[in-house]
Amino acid sequence: MVVAYFVALVVGIGALYWLVLKNSAEKIAKQYVALADSYGLELNQPEPVMAGFIRPEPSVYGKIKEREISISVPGKGLQNTRQIETVLKLEITDNKFAAQFTGAGLLGSFRQRDSRGMERWKSGNESFDHAVDARTNDGGVLGRLLEGDLQSDIISVLKKGKGSIYIGSGVMAYAELGLIASDACRERFEAVLQLLLRLADALDAP
Repeated sequence: MVVAYFVALVVGIGALYWLVLKNSAEKIAKQYVALADSYGLELNQPEPVMAGFIRPEPSVYGKIKEREISISVPGKGLQNTRQIETVLKLEITDNKFAAQFTGAGLLGSFRQRDSRGMERWKSGNESFDHAVDARTNDGGVLGRLLEGDLQSDIISVLKKGKGSIYIGSGVMAYAELGLIASDACRERFEAVLQLLLRLADALDAP
């Protein structure tokens, strides 16, 4: 009797866990379908494995304004941890310029990637310098890049998503902890995409 009860309990917990995974995966898939449809991107939706207990995250890729783009979840956690992040990548033609934007303060410093060869850059705009930790290998280029309202847009993006923007090696990227599982999160990534497109056009302008 005890064994039967234990088996039933294990089966019940397993079934509940399976349903939670399925529901979560469906929410995420719905957002990626919306992204693919909105921007004419290819959708990659891996099949579940291990009877549905392992459900790899989907991804999208393609071109927007002749620039290659992808939104995906790296196979390993952030900086080899268990933290999962979603990364939006956009192709740029400049291979020399490098920069990073994270939130200022202690938490922002944890999101810094390989910043060797980069120095902290100050814009002279108190609001921007207080909110954003900007680092670059070319302060002159960055100053030209962030003319107009781009500074306030970067502040808004980093504040809303607690993410980070990275530029280097022909790629402009935005990384945010977590998965795209809601309309609000998808819309935030769409706003980031428009920001990166503006930054890319400004950077690649003759």
